[in-house]
Amino acid sequence: MPVSFVRVASLAEVPTDHGLRVRVGDVDIALYRIDDVVYAMEDACPHAGWPLSRGRLEGCVIVCEAHGWPFDVRTGFDPKNADGFPIPCFAVRLIGGGGDTQSEVAVEVDLDQQTNDPRKTRRQRAHISE
Repeated sequence: MPVSFVRVASLAEVPTDHGLRVRVGDVDIALYRIDDVVYAMEDACPHAGWPLSRGRLEGCVIVCEAHGWPFDVRTGFDPKNADGFPIPCFAVRLIGGGGDTQSEVAVEVDLDQQTNDPRKTRRQRAHISE
């Protein structure tokens, strides 16, 4: 399967207190920065589709501005309830950065690599137990 990373921002553009909304194809993605690690998650609260990137980032948890629902940006799950389906999260890579500024580091996202598909995890567990 080909890897299809797309440049969406520079590291310097990704804030540390909320998300940065970017568009990849027809999907809105929120980028979240924790230290110098960037996470990518679909930018829509499952309750009413509100952009999660507008919420406040508390550690690794984004809290929806509209209704207060929390989601761990690393996993897409509600941190207090790991049951159910998470908000889709995607593979991220940082490219460049040979210089002193973060603006030289490119943030790339691959929508073909969902990192938290619970159906895949369940299939893997079922296969192991057989």
